[in-house]
Formats: sequence, structure tokens, C-alpha cells
Amino acid sequence: MPDCRLCHELDGEICRAHAEAKATLKRPIPPPPIGACMMPIVRSYLKLIEPKHQVLEIGCGTWSPIKDQSERVGAGYEAIDVQEQYYGENVVATRIENLAALSYENDRFDIVVGNQTMEHWAEHGCTMEWGLYQCFRVLKPGGTLLLNVPIYFHGTKDFLHGRLDRLKALFSRFSGDCVFESWGQDPAPLPRFYAHPRFWALENRSAYILDIRARKDKALPRNVSNRLGLQGKLGQLFHYSLEYNVYRLLKKSGLR
Repeated sequence: MPDCRLCHELDGEICRAHAEAKATLKRPIPPPPIGACMMPIVRSYLKLIEPKHQVLEIGCGTWSPIKDQSERVGAGYEAIDVQEQYYGENVVATRIENLAALSYENDRFDIVVGNQTMEHWAEHGCTMEWGLYQCFRVLKPGGTLLLNVPIYFHGTKDFLHGRLDRLKALFSRFSGDCVFESWGQDPAPLPRFYAHPRFWALENRSAYILDIRARKDKALPRNVSNRLGLQGKLGQLFHYSLEYNVYRLLKKSGLR
């Protein structure tokens, strides 16, 4: 339900999902829609998990209703993360590993899920193309990939700058049945959230959440590079846009 005015989470001018996120995640949360829409999006994912399904969560962190629902209905659950702890709590991962080196066998999972993770893949050395290759590789034919990402908020350049055409072109290599849905793009009656109000490239572009759902209905493309890229601060520098790196430098120096 991307239209905030029709969302059952809206109570007057209060977003109940934002309060839920603050109480559940127990960490700093940005304003709606960035800090709220993931909650109802993830709840909609739960309805797709059926008994005996095999589910993989990418970048699971410490909070996983996907894991809880899998256990509730009798589905198998696996999860990866690149770190053992997040905000001082142990992650729920069954394997600590990078998506770039995903160790699960081909055609294993009915559902692969990533909540607010794809925008950071490249920062950890996994290109988006190779990350999608890995996700679709472990999906069974007909299986579903569920990803939600922030737009005009943070992450590597395609997400920060909202380059949806590039994202759609990339997904089209792997799936002929892919749906992009924007949540909170027009958050009225809630105020718009501008994550970088002094960044000229994002002037008048308020942040929102993009929900992406793709079915494995194609053979895996050939010649996808599995080269592990730069990671950490160097990975950010390389995978951010030049103008954003300039903006960060000016901001750090106090000139913006």
C-alpha cells in the first residue's frame, strides 16, 4: 500500500509503523517513510511463506520476522550476514559470510529475502550484478526474490540517486516477471523527508522505500563477473558518485 493516505498504519498524521520500528529495532530510526514502510512491507512478505518452503534471508541483522514466520509455519530458514553483531546484539544468521561468496547450492530456496541490504552490497565488495546472480542461483525455478531498499537516502549511487532505470535494466537480465513498487514517495499528510537537504544533486527529492519482487523465470545469464571489489571506506568511495563524494568532503570541512 504505497499511498500513505490509504495505509492502515496511518492514524491521523501519526504513522504507527514508525513507532513500531522504534520499539522493535531499538536503534536510531529516521522519519517516515524511510523509518516506517519496511514494517508493513515485511509483513506482506510473511504471507508468502508456506509450510515446507525453504527461505534464505540476505543481511538478516538481529531482527527477523522472516525467521519467526518460517518457524511458525514449518518452513526451513537460513540467513547470512557479514558481521556477527549489529548494534551490540548477535545477528540471527545461520552462516556469517558475504553474499559474494554465497555457499548454498543451486536451486535450493523457494524465497530469498533482503530487507534494506541491497543498497550496501557493493560497499562489502559484492557488485549488484554478482549479488543478484547469487540470489537467483540459489532460487528454485519459479522461486521469488523479495528486496526492499531506500531511495534518495543512502547506499551506493544507484540507490542514493534513484536511478531506477538502471536497476530495472539489471533485474531484467535475471527475471521477466519483476515488479517495482514505491512506498511513501508521496507521504502526505506526513511531511516529506529530505535526507541530504544541502546536497545539490538531490534537491527537492525526498526519500522513500522501493519494494522489488522478482520471479526466477529465466536461465542465469552467462559471463557475470564474480570479482570481489573494494570494501569498507574504499568501497564506499568507489561506489558512491563523484558529486556525493565531493559533497561529503565539503560537509566534513564545514563548507556545506
